[in-house]
Amino acid sequence: MPEVAFAQLETTLGPMLAARTSLGVAALSREPGLEAFLTPLRRRFGGPIEPDPDALAPLAGQLDEYFARRRRFFTIALDLTGLAAFDRAVYQAALAIPYGATATYGDVAARVGSPRAARAVGNAMARCPLFPIVPCHRVVRASDGFSGWGADPSVKRRLLELEAADPLS
Repeated sequence: MPEVAFAQLETTLGPMLAARTSLGVAALSREPGLEAFLTPLRRRFGGPIEPDPDALAPLAGQLDEYFARRRRFFTIALDLTGLAAFDRAVYQAALAIPYGATATYGDVAARVGSPRAARAVGNAMARCPLFPIVPCHRVVRASDGFSGWGADPSVKRRLLELEAADPLS
C-alpha cells in the first residue's frame, strides 16, 4: 500500500486539502473538515496518512499557475487507484477536454463507450476526488450548462470564465 501524504493548500478557490501517494496526486478537495477528507483516503489506501506540505508543493505551484492563467493543463501525475473503473474512464475522458472548451455529460458518456450513461457520468463528476485537476467544470448539461454539478455551480461558472478569458490564446 502506498504511503499517503496530505496538506492544506491556499488557492484562489479558498483552502483546499490535497493528498498524494508515490504514484501521484490522489485527492484534492474544497470540502471542509480534515476527517471528511481523510476517511475516503483511508478506505482507498489504508496505511498511514501523514501531513507533508512539501510533498504537495508541486501541485500548489501548478494550481497557482492555473488560477493566474499561466497554465492550461496540469502535468502532475495522478493516482486513480481504488476508484471504480467507470469513474476512472470518465475522469480520463474529462482530462481530454481542451482548456476553454466544454463537453456535455452525454458527450463524455459516448467517449467512454456508454452513450446512454449521461446520468452516471454526472454522478462520477459529482464525486470526483481531483477537481479541478480533472476538469469537471468543463462537463456541462446540454440544457443549461451549470446546474446538476456536485460542486458549487458558481465555482464552475468562475472556472469556465477564467478559461474563456485566457490571455495565452
